[in-house]
Amino acid sequence: MTRLFLRRLIHNDLISPYADRHESLAMVYALTMSLAVFATFFLSTNYLSAFIQLPGTAALSALSDRFLFIAGSITISALAALMVWDALALEPRDAAILGPLPIGARTISRAKLAAAIVFGVALTIALNAVPSILYPAFLTLNIRGIAGTTILRLIAVHAATVSLAGFFGFFGIVAIRGLLRLVLGETGQRGVASGVQSLLVVGMVTGLLVAPTVRATEVRSWVNQAMVARWPARPVLWFLGANETLAGYLVADTPIVLPPRFAVLPAILAAEDRVARAAYRPMRPHFGLLAQRAWTSVAVLMALALGTFLWTNRRLPDGAAGVPLPSRLRGSARRIAERYTDTDPEAQAGCFFALQTLTRSAPHRTVIAIAIAVGLTHGLIVLAQSNSQSFETPPLGVFAIAVMLLLSLLGGISYAATIPAAPSANWAIRMAWLGDERGYLAGVKQTAMGMVAISLVVLLPLHVALLGAAAALAHSLFCALIAAVASGVLFLWYHKLPFACSHVPIENPKLVWPTAFASLLLVSYGFAAAEQWALQTGVRTVTFGATIASIALLVRAVDRAWRSERVRIDFDDRPALATQRLGLFDHIAVHD
Repeated sequence: MTRLFLRRLIHNDLISPYADRHESLAMVYALTMSLAVFATFFLSTNYLSAFIQLPGTAALSALSDRFLFIAGSITISALAALMVWDALALEPRDAAILGPLPIGARTISRAKLAAAIVFGVALTIALNAVPSILYPAFLTLNIRGIAGTTILRLIAVHAATVSLAGFFGFFGIVAIRGLLRLVLGETGQRGVASGVQSLLVVGMVTGLLVAPTVRATEVRSWVNQAMVARWPARPVLWFLGANETLAGYLVADTPIVLPPRFAVLPAILAAEDRVARAAYRPMRPHFGLLAQRAWTSVAVLMALALGTFLWTNRRLPDGAAGVPLPSRLRGSARRIAERYTDTDPEAQAGCFFALQTLTRSAPHRTVIAIAIAVGLTHGLIVLAQSNSQSFETPPLGVFAIAVMLLLSLLGGISYAATIPAAPSANWAIRMAWLGDERGYLAGVKQTAMGMVAISLVVLLPLHVALLGAAAALAHSLFCALIAAVASGVLFLWYHKLPFACSHVPIENPKLVWPTAFASLLLVSYGFAAAEQWALQTGVRTVTFGATIASIALLVRAVDRAWRSERVRIDFDDRPALATQRLGLFDHIAVHD
């Protein structure tokens, strides 16, 4: 049963019955490992290029590097737990399939818990294995006075602390889910669990993207308590203190051994090393206090996660647990959508189905949360830079905050539309479908624009504070127009039924994702630069708005022209075979 639950954490037939989950996960893992190795090399360039590596300087500069490694381990492990949020407890599906069998509920619960632990531990160790070896080796490569046993100890301690940080992130999510069910009960937690999961995904992705922007001086100030650490950074500092307490001081205490051609260390380098050692030495008592919090937090979180899991899953869930509770917010959105799409039943169906899928389906909520986190991270970075500088006119990044957020959101919705809500129920859609996706797709676009409108309303107070009332209203109008253009362009080549066709993974993600991210930056800041120029005079403002509106109408006309001829939709589209992707069939055809 443990193997069964572990396979279900990897396979997900609710996304697509034909997509190879192993291939997708291998691609994600390879991408994560590649980024980790690249970050390790990037952080180690100063150590690798130094002819004489000073131990004191290396120990001091390594603090910010280890901060980044620990933050990445916590956030990525927590994201992995959030990706399998529903599988972190017994589901109604488990009760329906395993309930009739002569197996005790506690046996099923323990097997589920064992699968979750194996998944979290294996993922954390695999994620941190290679960087844990490379970084200490690169750090000490040009320090001639360091012993081989010291390097091995640095590797072991680095691997242990970043792995413990990963366990902290993974079991922290398990504990949060268990506490929700323990406090609110099985019925009460169903109403808030999905919202909590989405908020946690946004927070973890934002933290992962913001971590590289933390400066080395900030890390040292937080450790010395010269500046109060922000609460998301405090767990990272705990494990940083654990690493430095166990082995970090070994680098700082290493004597300087000069190369054969040098008889005396230059005075500038000697002074630099003394200053670095003097700055590192007062931090040691603080490292000890932080390390105690690390050990305590890991023990408490693991005990809390295991205890709440076993207690809340001592019985199989009720069969009605999968039925969502009525929501006033969802009901209000439904009534607004009914009025907006009253004259077009197909658009109304697309609008309702998109609204229900994006709010109820865990994979779709996760995609939207990640998209929002990307835009939110950019906004936080821009605001942090703006607060540290005084300006008479708003900088370019301020105008790009809303554009980046809206484009990220629309990109997430367009990708979520390729994931089916329930492949086993597609037969009902096929029977009711009349062969024309235009009205249904228009309803999906209306849902997307409704989410854009909500985002602009939420951002309006920020725009008023940064730009002024008149400029904020014009900026919101321009953002709505560019969102309409982006919505039309993103769905321009989409000739399927959103949320109803089988999911086909991207064939060349190594090219598509970097291109998409680069396009997001170019479009956001290009539009922000044009808008900043247009808002200088009233004539420019009106001309710019009319131009964007004309482009939106042009995209809509092109979309109608391209969809005038009906195209057969394959609901069960499958990914291309590996031989087809490699072009082997074409090669054989040429020789035949």
